[in-house]
Amino acid sequence: MSTPGRRSPAGSIALYGTLALSSVIMLFPIFWTVSTSIKDRVDTFRLPPVIIGFTPTWKNYQQLLEDPTFIRVMVNTIVVTAGSTIVALAIGSLAAYALARAPRFWGRRPLEVSLILLRAMPAVVLVVPLYDVLATVSLLGKMPVLIVLYAMVNLPFAIWIMTPYFQGIPMELEEAAVIDGASGAQVFRRVVFPLALPGVVATGLFVGLLAWNEFLLPVVLGNEATKTLPVFISGFVSARTLDWGPLAAASSLAIVPIALLTIAMQGRLVRGLSQGAVKG
Repeated sequence: MSTPGRRSPAGSIALYGTLALSSVIMLFPIFWTVSTSIKDRVDTFRLPPVIIGFTPTWKNYQQLLEDPTFIRVMVNTIVVTAGSTIVALAIGSLAAYALARAPRFWGRRPLEVSLILLRAMPAVVLVVPLYDVLATVSLLGKMPVLIVLYAMVNLPFAIWIMTPYFQGIPMELEEAAVIDGASGAQVFRRVVFPLALPGVVATGLFVGLLAWNEFLLPVVLGNEATKTLPVFISGFVSARTLDWGPLAAASSLAIVPIALLTIAMQGRLVRGLSQGAVKG
C-alpha cells in the first residue's frame, strides 16, 4: 500500500515519461531549424530527411552575418520591439493601476472585456484603415510610427495582464506613504511600481515576444528601411525558390535575443507568473 501523498513507481515513470515526450515534441522544431541551418543545399533537400550524419557547414550563417541588410533588419527589430514594449508597459502600468484602484463604475466590465476583444481582433481589420490614414499624412515606413502602432496593438493585452498584480498590492502601504507626505506620483513610483515589478517584467516579456514576431504591421505599413526579421525571413520564400538553409539560419538567429532575455529575466518571470496566479 502506497503512502498517501507519494507517487507509485509506475506513476512516476508515467509522469516523467510524459514530460520527456512532451519536451521532445516541443523542442524538435527548434532542433530541426538549427540542424537545417548547418546543412548544405544537397542535405537540405535529401529524402528521406537527414537528421544526423551530415557534414555541418557554417556558410548560411556566414552569408547572413556578411549581409549588411540582415544586420540592419536585426537592429530594426530590436529597436521597434524594445521601444514598443517600453511604451506599452509605461502606459499600461498606469492604466492597470487605475483599474485596480478605481471603485466599481458603470461600464467597467464592458471595458475589461473590450481589452480582450481588441487584442483578439484580427490585425488585418486595423491595417487597411491605418494604411489609408498614414499614406494620407505621409507617415508610412517611419520607425517611430511603427513603435507607436506596435504599442497600441499590444497595450490592451498589457493592461489586462498587469491589473491583477496591482490589485494584489495592499492599500495600507499606499495609505502609509500618503501619511508620510508622499504625493500620488511618488506613491506609484516608489511604493506600488517596485512591488509590481515582477509582474511588469513578466508582462514585458510576453509583449516583447508578440512585438518581435509581428509580421502584418511591418509588411504593410513599413518599407525597406524599416524591415523587421519576420518580413526579412519571409523573403527567402518565393514563387520559384525556397532557400531553406539561409531561412533556417535567420530563424535560428531570431530566436537568440528573446531566449537570452528570457534566461536573464527567468527569476523575475517565475516570481511574476506565480504572483499573478496567486492574486488572480
